[in-house]
Formats: sequence, C-alpha cells, structure tokens
Amino acid sequence: MYHFSSIISIKRIILGALLFFMLPCSTIWADTFIIPGTSTEVTYDPRGNFDVPILSGGNVTTTHVNQDFSLILCNGYSDVYYLNMVRDRVNYAAYKGYVKYRGFSLSGCSTTGEVTMMRIKATPSMPEHFSLVSTSVRWNSTLYILNDTFRWLNSTTMAGYENWYPFDMSCSVAFYIAKGGF
Repeated sequence: MYHFSSIISIKRIILGALLFFMLPCSTIWADTFIIPGTSTEVTYDPRGNFDVPILSGGNVTTTHVNQDFSLILCNGYSDVYYLNMVRDRVNYAAYKGYVKYRGFSLSGCSTTGEVTMMRIKATPSMPEHFSLVSTSVRWNSTLYILNDTFRWLNSTTMAGYENWYPFDMSCSVAFYIAKGGF
C-alpha cells in the first residue's frame, strides 16, 4: 500500500512539472486595450516580444525586445509604445523603449523602432505636455524619425500632432495609457 501511494505521488509531481514547463511555451501572453470612445481593440504583448532594426553607421542590426515595461502607451492608429522611465527630475521625466507600429503606411518601413519620450511637467505658466521621438528603418538604409507632441485633453486621452521626417508629413494623433501610469 505504501509503495502504491508513492508511485501516485511521483506521477502527480511529474505531471505538475510538465504542465508548469509547457504553459509558457504554448500560451501567447497578450493584453487588450479598447481605445476610449471607440470599439477599436488593440492587442499587445506586455513584454514586447518582437525584433527592432537599428540603423547605425550605415549598417542595420536587430535587437530582440523581451522585458517588462512600466508604461505602455497606445495611439489612435493602434501603435503601441513600450517605455521605461530612465530619469525623473523636478521639471521633467525621461522614458526610453520601443514601438510597434500598426498604423505605419510607408512602403519598405519597419513596423518596429526605438522610442524616447520626455514628459515636461506642469509649471505655473505651462501645462504638462509630452514629446515623443520614435524611429523606423526604411529599405535598410534610411532612418525615419517620427516626432509626436501631445498634452492631456481629459482624464483618459492625450491629443497632439505627429510629424514624419524626411517624409515631411504630419497628422493629428491621440494617445492613451494602456498599462502603467505617470
């Protein structure tokens, strides 16, 4: 009797270990965010899990993104910005991370890039606002810069403008916090 119960316990331990190790391999970890005032649902992986091309010295290298992020922003075009704070000062906070574009429409452009954001904190003469610079590599030879400037519109939405260089195009854009906060 003692021998039989030990075999059952060992089987349960082995089965539990197999299930524990299979779970991360067979599951896609994803969160969803619904853009306020719309039915648009954005699905994103909170750890990124994508490759980013980086143009440096005329050569394109790739880095894989797979880490935790303290702030995830989403814009009205369903682009997702993965950010971590790197500096917090009295007048500003700096964030660095990566972006996964879903609304990028230029032929030959990468759908991922690097991003840096400055949060300029409110002063008596100026409200809080944000400046975000992101990149996209086009045809493995040209670095495109996207610059977004925005401010709080209400408690859930930030609004502003986006400029693309060297494409020389601009458009209005809305930003939302999908995860984390300031």
